[in-house]
Amino acid sequence: MKTKILFKYKIHRILLAITAFFITAAFCHGAETIPGESAVTGYNKWKSIGQSAADNAFAAMKKTGARPEKGNIIVLTNAGYAEINGASTMGALDGLAETTGALRGNNTLLEIHSSPWTKLWFAVYDKRSGLCSYMEINPSAKAEGIFDIQALEQINIDHLSSHAEEYKAKFDKKVFGGNEFRIISIVNAVAEGSPSYAVRAFEFHDHYCPGVTSGIMMAGYLKKNFPPVSGSDYFVQAIQPWCKEDALMVLLNATPGKGGYSVSYPTDADLENLLPWAKDASTVAYRKKKDGKAWEGIVLAFNWAADTQCPETGNGILDKVCADLWYLKRIERPEEFVSVVKSFELPEGVSPKDWAAPGVDYMGKIGLTPE
Repeated sequence: MKTKILFKYKIHRILLAITAFFITAAFCHGAETIPGESAVTGYNKWKSIGQSAADNAFAAMKKTGARPEKGNIIVLTNAGYAEINGASTMGALDGLAETTGALRGNNTLLEIHSSPWTKLWFAVYDKRSGLCSYMEINPSAKAEGIFDIQALEQINIDHLSSHAEEYKAKFDKKVFGGNEFRIISIVNAVAEGSPSYAVRAFEFHDHYCPGVTSGIMMAGYLKKNFPPVSGSDYFVQAIQPWCKEDALMVLLNATPGKGGYSVSYPTDADLENLLPWAKDASTVAYRKKKDGKAWEGIVLAFNWAADTQCPETGNGILDKVCADLWYLKRIERPEEFVSVVKSFELPEGVSPKDWAAPGVDYMGKIGLTPE
């Protein structure tokens, strides 16, 4: 029996070595798409890199005595968004999924939004041990390997809270290549059982912060208390834009490109001009009335909690994550934080787009400022 196990182990190590050799060789000859390279070849290359990242992560964890199990892993990556010399990295997602057991359907394989020129990175988190293996691709990799940064840290919230000063120093040194907050905030939220709709907002916003929480809760409030007429959509107008806009766009499918979202950036003077009872007004949601012709709207405010019961540790990342998790426990109760500042109707024949046109004083038309 021991001989069989040893033989299987040796075969596994040999296959890993062969995979690593071909991946490194591909980078040594240039990470960009080779002229004439087919889409299938490019996909296979990046799938292998995803598998290699997962294998490296498991190996690093096992050296500490941890026992990561396939299917008990959370993976975050910007693969598919990041490009290496113009080449798509989408195939890495399948390699990661195949090796770790992380899946889109159960919110354990997360695609984190980034610009194409951002470095490609992988974060593999073991829910049992709290260990996270971080790897970052060196786009000009040579024979020494394909990962420019490799780090292993225990980032579950309990461990971080009891080692706040130690991790503040590590975060200052960018132990995860500058991705510390986005990885730690999202991983801990998902491990705590964040609902799938909230995860979609985290992915698009590229991190989880109290600001995006407010948008998630506003979307939840609207769906419960101000649902659109069947077959129609919302039009959303930001009075005071912040991170909430990304969540509202994702969760309500209201986007500028589809003519469903308007954002302007008010000056301090504009906000000072708001009537006293409207100072906290931040978002306007419009829907068609039941007749399907005229429009009506409500102005929403988000009422931040006076006390999230989070201690001030001096570690900014940890303090924000503590607040994130406090709000997460209440994310299904938006009425506790979202309030309606004003309800109104638009004149017949007027649409929200008319009030979102350049030069139109929509705050005045809604009645949020003095006549």
